[in-house]
Amino acid sequence: MLSAKNLETEWLILYRIWDMRKKTKCDKFVGALTIELLRKELVKLGFNLSNRDAFIEGIPYELDLLVIKSGKQPEENMVYYPDDVLVVLEIKFRGSYGRGSIDKVRRVFDSIKSANKKIECFYISISENKNYKYRITRKKLGYDCFEFLTRESNLESALKRGCIRPTGDWQKLLSKLRELTSSRSSIVSA
Repeated sequence: MLSAKNLETEWLILYRIWDMRKKTKCDKFVGALTIELLRKELVKLGFNLSNRDAFIEGIPYELDLLVIKSGKQPEENMVYYPDDVLVVLEIKFRGSYGRGSIDKVRRVFDSIKSANKKIECFYISISENKNYKYRITRKKLGYDCFEFLTRESNLESALKRGCIRPTGDWQKLLSKLRELTSSRSSIVSA
């Protein structure tokens, strides 16, 4: 494993995923691991979160992660009422895979907002190529986007050359989540 000493959270997540991606041949492993590692970090900070791959009653989509109001429990450990959900997090390791990704995320977020306009929807990418034509941004999606690390080439090349940079979005995400959860009292402890 790469040295994790004195690294910021976004780097720790990236390096842990990078090290573990070879452990299974399943295509969905990196995505699942990304969600789990982000969930672990947010739980450490006191946020009340769903398990990975949760559902909101009446919404026909599997959702990566939900920030839940304090004290609210799901049915069968995975289905939440719309009024119990504060934030939906769509989480990707390497970002968008094309034009269809933007449309799909927007369709899911629009569906969530139609169930409860108070639910915030955030798109999160651990790392994305800032020059990619279909990079998901707030302007393209219409919802808040957080990109923790940015680069100008593919991830492998950027890591080898040391050309990957933090954006500050990890701290922006935490600030936004703290603001939303404190105003609706769902943060357990910070």
